[in-house]
This record gives sequence, structure tokens and C-alpha cells, in this order.
Amino acid sequence: MRLDGKVALITGAGSGIGRESAVLFAAEGASVVVADIEDLGGQETVAAIEKSGGRAAFVHADVAKAADAAKMIDAAEQTFGKLNVLFNNAGIMHGKDDDAVSTDEA
Repeated sequence: MRLDGKVALITGAGSGIGRESAVLFAAEGASVVVADIEDLGGQETVAAIEKSGGRAAFVHADVAKAADAAKMIDAAEQTFGKLNVLFNNAGIMHGKDDDAVSTDEA
């Protein structure tokens, strides 16, 4: 397995591409920190990974909040002892050009 011994943090992993990526990373041997603003979706992703024999943990976090970045990294280090891979999958859409959205609006 290509990711044996690695720890991956995947944002937006409670559904869609994030969930499928988390399941794939786990199938390749990574321990996965599932980060999402939706608790139920995140917990369902963790359950799917664990059901297939993988290791995963959920952290409620919002990538639009700077303080939550440290929270996600701390969760990885406290749960699995390290962090090797960050996959920032979560996204938001405001209907504006990227350069017109401030961090406060995000």
C-alpha cells in the first residue's frame, strides 16, 4: 500500500469527493483525519473507513475559520502522532470572483 504509515487530513470529507478521497486514502494504508462542518457526514465517513478495516478520526472544523486550522492539525497529531498529507478539499461558493471575497466573507 502506497500510504502505509502516513497520516492524511482531508477537509470536506463528510461527503462527495472528500468522502471518496478519504476512503481511497485509507484503502491505500493511510490513517485519515476526516474534517468537516457536518458532524453526521464526517462520522459516516469515519464509520465507512473503519468498516473496511482502516483507521480514521473525525474533527468538526470549518476551513473558513483560521482558528480551526490549528484545531485540525492538533487532532491529527493527538490522534495519530503526526501529519504527513493535507488535502484541502473543502470549498465555499459566494457567486463572486475569488479576488472579490475577503477572508471575513469566506
